[in-house]
Amino acid sequence: MNKYLKYLIVIYGISFSYSQRVVGYYPSWVQSSYDISQIDFGIYTHINHAFAWPNEEGEIESDVGLFDISVTDYVHNQNSKILLSLGGWGHANGFVNATSSHELRAITISNILDVIILFGYDGIDIDWEYPQSNEQKNNLNLFIMELDSVFLSIDPDLLITMALPTTNWSGQWYDISFLSQYIDFFNAMTYDIHGSWTNHAGHNSPLFQSPPGDSHGSVETGIYYLVNSRGIIPEKLNMGIPFWGKQYNASTINGSFSGNVIDLRYYEIVELINNGWVEHWDNNAQCPYLIKEDESQIITYDNPQSIQAKTNFAQSRNLGGIMVWALGYDSDDSELSLSNMIQSSWLDIQKGKNINKISEQILINSYPNPFNSQTQIEFSLPFKSNVQINIFNILGQNIQHLVKDEFTKGTHYIQLSQNKLLNNSSGIYFIQITTDQIVKSHKIVYLK
Repeated sequence: MNKYLKYLIVIYGISFSYSQRVVGYYPSWVQSSYDISQIDFGIYTHINHAFAWPNEEGEIESDVGLFDISVTDYVHNQNSKILLSLGGWGHANGFVNATSSHELRAITISNILDVIILFGYDGIDIDWEYPQSNEQKNNLNLFIMELDSVFLSIDPDLLITMALPTTNWSGQWYDISFLSQYIDFFNAMTYDIHGSWTNHAGHNSPLFQSPPGDSHGSVETGIYYLVNSRGIIPEKLNMGIPFWGKQYNASTINGSFSGNVIDLRYYEIVELINNGWVEHWDNNAQCPYLIKEDESQIITYDNPQSIQAKTNFAQSRNLGGIMVWALGYDSDDSELSLSNMIQSSWLDIQKGKNINKISEQILINSYPNPFNSQTQIEFSLPFKSNVQINIFNILGQNIQHLVKDEFTKGTHYIQLSQNKLLNNSSGIYFIQITTDQIVKSHKIVYLK
């Protein structure tokens, strides 16, 4: 039985535990200060041990001190799985050559298998950042297919997972429809959305675009891209959550900045709150940020409130799990712990059921559909709520803001005219309604 057939059986008889996956990357550079025993295995179902990588001859190299059988043994004793993560930023060159021919792929796969058997890993996470041509895309396909074939012959339970970018800039070089046959689940890198390369001091991982329509995107547009445009089954996708933030030389969120942008771990950020820095909330992004009291710097990051908003979003989209970069960065012993919020807002079964119940009570429809000149959007609320309604194209880009207001319990109607979509081509679009509790979408077809 191949992995794809096994996966179909799983999703048609899906268990709650499968849809509550929590993956944590455990990088080598935190191992000396953050022992494997400090991880809460009541939360984390899968550990990605980072990083090793193939060199150009297909040999497996790693960060100093990465491989330690006591680490894999400990994870297994906690009834969790641990995968070896291959790649990471700065290690793409080895993949290019190591996957370039059948002979080199065979050597690479053999060396991967040796490491798995020697140290007891449950599989491999591929983090190639990034293929950059059709040739490399095709070689990645062959590498994954051949790796899967070897895994099936040795142990069908060995996992293959993959980290993915969330925009077409790099995402175009991944053949998602082909890879999905062999990849057990994907980890969406829904962070680093703003940074030193962007034109303003924006959020590291905004749930929604801030400012509205921001071309750099958001977690939402990234998930839309992977699910709607690239066709990943939602249950096979983990939404990435960063346990770190970015410090800018700027006076306000989304303003101009100068100099270097510095990455800060979450536990470093927590110490600054109300200690020379003032916390603010961006309602558009659904994320916090800090402004230094002299207004010379800002820090963008996630806190428990934004994590709850993201896990609610993931549940409303029926995503299969959450992925965290990185273990060892949280403020574990603090009441502001991000891992604890993931536990309460993602792993709590009753909370998940309540969210699904709310989702079922919020109705959205449109008539006519397909439409040409105009369509009437109808939505019903089970309670009074703040409501935003936006239109997204199939790439997950927010192309029109229709409504942002408070609505009473009951049924409401909004007209969407041809004029709102005049500069857009015929095709599929999505009406998204965001309330205080849930996010929900409805597909429409525009015939120009």
